[in-house]
Amino acid sequence: MKNAKRIVLGFIGTIVLTSFILFALDAYSADRAASHLTVQTNSTLSDTATLAKETNMHTKEEMLSIGTNERQMLYQPQVSDTPDDVPSKANDQPSVPSSTDDGTSSASDEKPAAAKKSDTDTAKSQKKKKESDKKRLTFTAVTEDYFSDALFIGDSRTVGMMQSHLLPESAYYARTGIGIGDILTERIVSEGGRMISIQEALCLHSFGKVYIMIGINDISRGDTDWFLEQYQNILTAVRQTQPDAVIYIQGNIPMSYGTQDLNGALNNQNLASRNEASRTLADSQNIFYLDIDKIYADNNGNLQSGYTTDGLHVSSGYYPLWVDYLMQHAIVRG
Repeated sequence: MKNAKRIVLGFIGTIVLTSFILFALDAYSADRAASHLTVQTNSTLSDTATLAKETNMHTKEEMLSIGTNERQMLYQPQVSDTPDDVPSKANDQPSVPSSTDDGTSSASDEKPAAAKKSDTDTAKSQKKKKESDKKRLTFTAVTEDYFSDALFIGDSRTVGMMQSHLLPESAYYARTGIGIGDILTERIVSEGGRMISIQEALCLHSFGKVYIMIGINDISRGDTDWFLEQYQNILTAVRQTQPDAVIYIQGNIPMSYGTQDLNGALNNQNLASRNEASRTLADSQNIFYLDIDKIYADNNGNLQSGYTTDGLHVSSGYYPLWVDYLMQHAIVRG
């Protein structure tokens, strides 16, 4: 009986011990699992923080790798033509309407049409000025051979130039007493044994330079406007028949003081007014004005007595002054 009791108690003790051991093992396993989860969570958080840090550093490195010019574009304020209360649009981005203080929409920072037109007009004006400056020629010195293809048109003063033989290779369409109103139509040019007008002669020959001095013989005829009209007719005829020629308007040589009619039209004041009127016809591109009158005038604008014997014409010994002036005031085209 005692043995059976011991056996039962031993069996119960074994069961209790086994249960305790199993319970202890379960508790230990649960504790290990919780500990492992905590470590894994902490590791994940640490990895996330490290990744964020590396990403931030990579972004900074990319920013620092941008060139100097690009950085200036990123960090400097953008200049815009829009008002201060309208945001500037980003480069190369489509225009996005933005609301202004009054609730209206502003869609672009482009220049107004008026501003664009103003810029265009300014550019055109500058271009025209450059072209004009480029075309505007200046006087230079030349030698006698420059006048080998020159034509001199005029009255007795030009006849005196021809008779001086200082420029023998030049042509001369001139006659004593001829006036500006008749110079194109009067038959004063000898051509093949017959007399023809300057208008006709210009159609037969070609000249590189044309010098004109005319007007003193009809100084009491018409007014300044009439004088300009007649001069313009001469220039038109020359330009039409000699399109490549350089044209020179020569100021009329004045009269001596005693030769003038101070109360009438035959005086230097009237002549000077017509000279100045003809100056306005020069464009410094194809037509040029020469101050021949200044060569022989005194301080009062009268022909100096030492240069003349009759008060109207330059003595033959002083034509070299005229020729020298022409040689110093010539246009040479490239």
